[in-house]
Amino acid sequence: MPELPEVQTVVNDLKQVIIAKEITQIEEFYPGTLRLTCDESNYCSLVLDVQRRGKYILILLESNFLIIVHLRMTGKLIFEEENKDLLKHERARIYFSDDTYLRFDDVRTFGTIDCLNKSELPQYFSRLGIEPLSEEFTYKYLKDNYNSVTSPIKTFLLDQSKIAGLGNIYVCEVLYRAKIHPLTQLKELKPKQLKLLVETIKEVLSQAIECNGTTISDYRRVDDKTGSFQNFLQVYGKEICPLGHPIHRKKIGGRSTYFCPICQQK
Repeated sequence: MPELPEVQTVVNDLKQVIIAKEITQIEEFYPGTLRLTCDESNYCSLVLDVQRRGKYILILLESNFLIIVHLRMTGKLIFEEENKDLLKHERARIYFSDDTYLRFDDVRTFGTIDCLNKSELPQYFSRLGIEPLSEEFTYKYLKDNYNSVTSPIKTFLLDQSKIAGLGNIYVCEVLYRAKIHPLTQLKELKPKQLKLLVETIKEVLSQAIECNGTTISDYRRVDDKTGSFQNFLQVYGKEICPLGHPIHRKKIGGRSTYFCPICQQK
């Protein structure tokens, strides 16, 4: 599933190819992909900017509306400059006035495209937590707001209502590099560990964005190229950690968690 670095990479790519283009049509090929409650004239508008919130892609328009794309498990946006046949799993297309378009390809069909008034944005994202790359996300923020949380740190970091954008791959990597056992309760972490956790989250996410994300299965960039951070993973999907210890795999909160019980002692 695309996580924050993959979504940010797609946003960065889209900025290069669709800003200042005019949307003329959004065509749906798989029912339920488009969740448009507004009139077509609301989104047939000039693209002013592309932004990210958590794992969501925001296409800001010259009108009072915007388009929100959620890639979910396997969604991909692919930019095309000439008309081509539909892909096997192509669910929708966003057409522009210069005859270019974006394919929305999604094997698992969970991805969605919404269009809403900009005034509805606060309510739409009301359940999303803080952005982990923001200046506001600090050791003090965690200490002041979640000092008594008893859930495992792995579960807490995956909770989008607490921190928006983190997913299973990066949480496993962060906890290994910060030497924190995934079953450790947040309230058990000492100030030094909390500070290191925040620093490591920012560091790992920034490195992954520089590598254009992690491609393990379905994720692709807008030009259909892969990311490269998978070449730098230290525990996720591995059998041995960088220090030569066997990696354990355990289900925590329903997600496969990779960790080193020696480097990450509880």
